[in-house]
Amino acid sequence: MIRLFVFVIQIAVLAALALWLADKPGTARIVWHGTVIETSAAFLGLCVLIFAYALHLLWRLWHFLRHGPVHWKLRRRIGKLQQGHDALARGLVAVASGNATEAGKLAVAARKNAAHPALALWLQAQAAQLAGDAQSARSLFRALASDADAAVLGYRGLIADAKKAGKWDEVDRLIDECRRAKPATPWLNLIRMESAARRGQWGEAEQALTQASAARLLDPAAGRQTRAALRIAVSREALATGNKDAALRAAEQAAQQAPHWLPAQINLAETLAATDNARAARRAIERAWKEMPHPQLADILRGLAQDRLDAYKQTEHLCRSRENSLESRMALALAALDADIWGEARRHLTACVNDGTATRGVYQLLARLERRERGDDRAAAAWMIKSADAAPDSVWSCRSCGGAHKIWQPVCVHCGAFDSVEWRQPGQGKSAALLTGGHDD
Repeated sequence: MIRLFVFVIQIAVLAALALWLADKPGTARIVWHGTVIETSAAFLGLCVLIFAYALHLLWRLWHFLRHGPVHWKLRRRIGKLQQGHDALARGLVAVASGNATEAGKLAVAARKNAAHPALALWLQAQAAQLAGDAQSARSLFRALASDADAAVLGYRGLIADAKKAGKWDEVDRLIDECRRAKPATPWLNLIRMESAARRGQWGEAEQALTQASAARLLDPAAGRQTRAALRIAVSREALATGNKDAALRAAEQAAQQAPHWLPAQINLAETLAATDNARAARRAIERAWKEMPHPQLADILRGLAQDRLDAYKQTEHLCRSRENSLESRMALALAALDADIWGEARRHLTACVNDGTATRGVYQLLARLERRERGDDRAAAAWMIKSADAAPDSVWSCRSCGGAHKIWQPVCVHCGAFDSVEWRQPGQGKSAALLTGGHDD
């Protein structure tokens, strides 16, 4: 559009000049070495313009002969770069959509034409991973790792591959290599934290977490919960070695970091009970029960009682804040069963059946009640049959592998994932898990 405008202006100027010369007739006389040339002023002006245009054409021809090949090569290179850029963009879309074949073809095209071969190489490695060709992907990532500018991309791919294969010794070695090649790589601290936690090196894991948090690699809430998980691990380890002061200090720090996280509150109550702080343990249990009742809290409280009848009374006092919850009714029924208070046990369990909240555990307690109170195996069997169709009870379950645990663990005993155990019903999605288990990675 701009070129057309300039062309129109040029034509207008020439037309105006021609009209001006036509309106002002005159003669021009040129004497050169005895030769006299006489003509009109308009014709002389036209000759000058023609001569100037001819000189311009000759200059353009000379410029083309001298610089034309360079410009042609440059335009061809720009075209290839554009093709490489388009192939790279389309390849990323193919990887995101899971189309391994298309991603591989586009990766090869991008590698031929891209301005940054490292990006094309990374795309090719991603396509190989998507196609299940782990060996080719590792080779491509290793090639990237040897490139000073793209080393981080290569090491990230190699570390992710080693993590997926469960080769944590290889992960540690790659972390050291990457730190030597690119010391300022903040995300390495997250991998280092996870690796240290798997090895039970809680101090090293906390140091790595501090560095990751300083680099803002973690959401603040997630960072606090992760630190609480590490503090729980430290607390348990100190308690196991008889260092009660250190155990209690770490448990209190965990509860401060994540005051609304169930594992931290359970650990605090357990540690207080184990360090002969019975009154403080009861207060901690009561505070936690009001917000998030849990069978382990009731178990700890019963363990603090003088006898079974006292345990029932303390459980009854505890459950007043959440008397209609499933957890309260089951805790009361279990305490009543232990104290041989059959009527109360039956009342709490049948309340669950009547309001439709009964789980397998409720029916199993009813079967136990029938055997202990009446010795009625037939009635007990009937309750057990009903338990088979009831909703399962919540358990500590790893969100990474689904493995069940009797108690919360900082590291899954089945797959080794860190801070992945949460309290939920089997088959329950991560988004439906209660306050209990952990944050999504």
